[in-house]
Amino acid sequence: MKILTKQKNENKIIFICWLAYTAAYVGRLNFNASIVAIISDLGVTKAEAGLVSSFFFFAYGAGQLVNGILSKKYNAKIMIFLSLMCSAVFNIMMPLCNDISVMKFIWMGNGIVQSVLWSTLIKTLSDYVSDKKLPKAILAMSTTVAIGTLVAYGISSVSVKFGSWQIVFYVASVVLVISAFIWVILFGKSPEKIAQVEEIRGEKVKMAKPVLLALFLAAFAGIANGFIKDGINTWVPSVLYEEFGVSQSFSILLTLLLPMVSTMGAAIAKKVHEKIKSHAAMNCIFYIFSAILCGGILISMKIHNIVTIMVCFICVACGMSMINNVITSMFALDYRRMLNAGFAAGLLNTFCYVGSTVTSYTLGAVSQNYGWNAVFMIMLGVCAAAACICFGGILSEKKMKEK
Repeated sequence: MKILTKQKNENKIIFICWLAYTAAYVGRLNFNASIVAIISDLGVTKAEAGLVSSFFFFAYGAGQLVNGILSKKYNAKIMIFLSLMCSAVFNIMMPLCNDISVMKFIWMGNGIVQSVLWSTLIKTLSDYVSDKKLPKAILAMSTTVAIGTLVAYGISSVSVKFGSWQIVFYVASVVLVISAFIWVILFGKSPEKIAQVEEIRGEKVKMAKPVLLALFLAAFAGIANGFIKDGINTWVPSVLYEEFGVSQSFSILLTLLLPMVSTMGAAIAKKVHEKIKSHAAMNCIFYIFSAILCGGILISMKIHNIVTIMVCFICVACGMSMINNVITSMFALDYRRMLNAGFAAGLLNTFCYVGSTVTSYTLGAVSQNYGWNAVFMIMLGVCAAAACICFGGILSEKKMKEK
């Protein structure tokens, strides 16, 4: 009976962590999903509207690092509730403001409060979920990006078609508030923490250098992950529109296939991890796989085959989803006995977002000046370089095992 109760509590923790972060994506991606309508309605330029998203990223990225360090001291029940509620307030403020220069500061505030979530949620899973249930927790959390993206863009498309872009933010605020109360109610009184293995101080010192080296290499692999992942998501509609003559609306619809199929990446990564325990080895394989697919994109551009290029785009997106899952979830939770899981998750997620912010401007400028072939050659090169970094991680993990 006690075992069943413990399992129910673990499942409950996994569910509310999943719900909180999925809701956060709905209240984060709604601006990007509605950006075309916002530009048209407010009469602003793409650069001005894009700056709103940039403000969110810088606040979120910097906050990830800070909150990753502080997450060990947070009361998870209170902090997650406040983060979701504050995000709801910022979402309500957006449609009430018709000045894009003010919107960017509102959205920056949203980035600050949402930056609390990931590291705190990973720390919560680390504290309250057993080793046996962790693979289930990792799989669940890895689906939040795809599901949150689909919900945000789905709400946006319906709102813009039948109402206005303002409705998107009101709906998101309702989703965030409901999720906040579900979180605080189901969390209840602090559950019993999973007993941690006591480690001798001398062993910690021995393990420190190889573990930190593995963390460092994973962080740099994360930059490449953000660069490729968001590069694909951002520019696929433009490629389809410019190179294959697909209408703008249909190109966006086709792009939604990426997050839909990417959900499978988490399940695949989980299965691979059962066979291959090394995070670096998994990432190395996935990056080589993605590099080959980038070559497939270049060939598809040459033969002008939209079916082939869409298959390659979807597979690269799936590969990046697997890598992101390994870096931001598996690594932090698998090394939770040696590292603060919240700190590791926050740090690695920050590096992924560094790659994300670089990709939008860089690849856009390259495509404008040198064409799309140059863009995908860069992506191929980034995948190859990341594979080399991951190979260094394999050597680091080997030394760690020897010690």
